Amino acid sequence: MKPLIYYPTFEPPSELWLKFSMLYFENFKPIVPYNRRHLLSRDFRFIQNETDLITICTPEYNDGYRASLYAIEEVKKVMETPYNRSMLFNEPNILRKWNNQSNWDYLIYEEKFSFEWSNFCVENNLGRKVNDGILLSEELAFLFMTYLAKELAFRESAAIITDNNRFDNFTNYARGTNATLNNRTKFAKGLFNILVPQNLSDIPIERLVDFRNRNRQLITAFNKELDNVQDKIGEGYTCRDFIDSYNNIYSEFSREVLLLGIGIASIPLAAYMLISNKTATSPEYVHEILGALGIILGGGYSLNKGLRDMHDQRYCKKYLINLERLK
Repeated sequence: MKPLIYYPTFEPPSELWLKFSMLYFENFKPIVPYNRRHLLSRDFRFIQNETDLITICTPEYNDGYRASLYAIEEVKKVMETPYNRSMLFNEPNILRKWNNQSNWDYLIYEEKFSFEWSNFCVENNLGRKVNDGILLSEELAFLFMTYLAKELAFRESAAIITDNNRFDNFTNYARGTNATLNNRTKFAKGLFNILVPQNLSDIPIERLVDFRNRNRQLITAFNKELDNVQDKIGEGYTCRDFIDSYNNIYSEFSREVLLLGIGIASIPLAAYMLISNKTATSPEYVHEILGALGIILGGGYSLNKGLRDMHDQRYCKKYLINLERLK
């Protein structure tokens, strides 16, 4: 999975999203200026300190400058034809809402933008400067933060992600979100709804931190296996199909061994029984068995790849089992 830039807030306002991320994401990067880190909540700092889930992404001046230019261009288009673009924000007249000072309740810190943005907003009655930055309506702030997230994602070779789905229409229009990532995330949530026996909201953060740290390698394998079925997601492939596919991974591996051209006659019966034993066999053990038999042949590369693939499948299966035990 590509690195993820999280926006628009410093940390997810929903504790449930944060708990889900501990079970699924390898890492995500919230946009937090260096001298604002003290504003992070105790729980968020606890997760940051105790796991590898969170890496703070600090915006630089040029990130904010470029985001400011893009945001100004977009707002000008709205100002020219407000009715044509208002539906991007689920409003009949979004410019009227932006101009209403009673809606200026969302603060963007000054480290995130350039003076071009603040001057533009003030001159066009879109916001008000304050000591720490500028106050805007939530919709306008989200517009700006989308472009800032895109700039940071370009710099970090990352994708962007948000837990705010109120403005999906705008993020899709701005090509801010990745449809593949969104579908994959929804698929993972469906899996967890099936497998985790308790509602995530009822599981303490400390318990999830411990679970993540004990299952860190398995989470990586789980994501690799999701990569393998990415093309199937959205084409009728269900969460139950994914779960059921791990019931026969050992027998599938034994078939792969035979397809290498080794042949049943080349493997003593006792060794073949060991290879086929799904309760006792690990890919490393199979490798030792075949090595002891002197079976290297031309299929060695394929065999090693099969062993690696089996390693991810076994770890993914183990993770699915551990999720079923999470309480």
